[in-house]
Amino acid sequence: ASASASASAAVARAEKGIADANASATASREAALTPELRAKRDAALAAPAPAKPEQMNEESPEGAASSVRYFLELYRYAFMTGKTTEVESMSEDGCVFCQSLIDRANDLHKNGGWANKWEQEVTNIRYYDKLEGYDYNRIEATINYGEMISYSGGSWEENVAPPTEGQKVRFAIRYANGGWVIREGEVL
Repeated sequence: ASASASASAAVARAEKGIADANASATASREAALTPELRAKRDAALAAPAPAKPEQMNEESPEGAASSVRYFLELYRYAFMTGKTTEVESMSEDGCVFCQSLIDRANDLHKNGGWANKWEQEVTNIRYYDKLEGYDYNRIEATINYGEMISYSGGSWEENVAPPTEGQKVRFAIRYANGGWVIREGEVL
């Protein structure tokens, strides 16, 4: 019993040490944030979730297009806030594009990083009917992006991606259980 109590006490001390080290690292990161960066971070983290379009659950070309527009809004929201639950719910298991988005957003936020809101305009969406033998539809979208700025946690290094006009993306989507899910995506 005494060995067990000693082991439990050692584990408790180790856990407390880890918690203290994590708290110290977080406090150190927070202290390194300038008031301007803190305001930008707070604004990004407080961004409201995008509104779900009314048509998005319709099994129609309009419903599919609305779902893709919404998914693209969730993409930006995930990088701003680190919240990926809704992206996950719209992603089929095995969607490499979706998992990459989720992983990259989580990695950015893991150490306190974030992305500022960027301008994003979907200028064209084209829906394709299913091809014979396939269980999904294809959608191609053209997007204009404003400058994207993100900050790596800890170092607060500013990462800038220049504006992009006419970026094409393609999605394979499927209607299942009363809504559209992303099976795969790719930047063209």
